[in-house]
Formats: sequence, structure tokens, C-alpha cells
Amino acid sequence: LLSFFIMAFLGGLVGLLMPCVFPMIPMTVSYFMKQGSKAKFYALMYGLSIVVIYVIFGIVLSLIFGPDFANILSTHWIPNLLFAVIFIIFALSFFGYFEITLPSSWVNKSAKMENNGGVIGIFFMALTLVLVSFSCTLPIAGAVALNSVGGSLLKPIIGMLGFSLGIAIPFTLFAFFPGMLKKMPKSGGWMNTMKVVLAFIELAFALKFINVPDQTY
Repeated sequence: LLSFFIMAFLGGLVGLLMPCVFPMIPMTVSYFMKQGSKAKFYALMYGLSIVVIYVIFGIVLSLIFGPDFANILSTHWIPNLLFAVIFIIFALSFFGYFEITLPSSWVNKSAKMENNGGVIGIFFMALTLVLVSFSCTLPIAGAVALNSVGGSLLKPIIGMLGFSLGIAIPFTLFAFFPGMLKKMPKSGGWMNTMKVVLAFIELAFALKFINVPDQTY
């Protein structure tokens, strides 16, 4: 579980560098800076909200795919090929053939709730980030999620905890120490290069799941 947590955490850090997340760091930090004495508190609540949102998703996965699913996943060809197809779709998305997006109405409703202000507004601000970044973080979060199913009951929760901390901690740190923003690399072509590299990693995961029914049958 510890090694899986570390891999999930690294996945979160990689997700932070995606084109739909990375440019949002300075904008989010500048928002917190305008909150005066509450800046650090709001930044901490923002980071915690990101973690809570992903951990809830991990709990749902744990309830759906518990330890009993491990035997099915290790022997039956249907779930393995289904997961392989999902990873291929993720890879094609990273290659730039299409984007996986959520309905815009979800994002708009979450953005409107930000106007409530206070802790509730900050929570929906974090939810908006999760929804907006869905198109380029889903393949990474999905890789963590799909590789956690069929393990222990805690594995999906540990995976989502690690992934969310990888995204949340940098946002919070930059808000606590805004001077670090000057050392951040600028957005550029390196982001697309990273997406292509990740696309090949997604294909490797697809081959892993194709290999199970190949060996079984």
C-alpha cells in the first residue's frame, strides 16, 4: 500500500503539470493573496477540499470493487479487456485525438456556488478545479483507480488520497509561499511532450490487462 501511495502521489504531481491545471496555479494563488489575513486558511481549506473530493471517489470505488473483485479480475477476460479498452481511450486522449470532458452545466453550477464565499465557496472552488481539469487528469487518476481495484478495501482510498495530495499540496504551498511562483517554469511545448509520454504509459497499462486473459485462456 505504501508503494502504491507513493506512485499515486507522483501521479498527482504529474497531473499538476497538465495544460489544464498548471496555468491555474498562479490565478488561484493570486485569488488567495487578495483575502488578506484569511489567505493561508482559505488555501489550506482549498487543499483539503481537493483531497476530500478525490477520497470520496476512492471510497465509492472501494465499495464497488472490493477484495472479492480480485478473483474475477485475475481470471475473467471481460473486465480485463474492458479496462484495456479504457486505457487505450485514455492514451488516444493524451495523443490529442479528442478530449474527455464533463457536461459544461456541471462546471457552471459549481462555479456559481463559489459565490457563497467562506469555506463553502472554497470547497466549490476546489470542485470546479477538479471538474475543469477532468479532461487531462482523468487518464492519470483513472490509471490510479483502475490499478487499485481488486486489491484490499483500502487500496482505492489510498490511491485517491495519494493522487489528490500530489495536486493539493503544491497549490497550498504556493499560497503559503507566493515567492516560489517566480521559480515555476512557464507553460509551453514541454507539456505536450509530457502528454505523449503519458499516452505510451497508458498503452503499457492496456497491455498489462490484455496479458491477463491471454495467459488465462
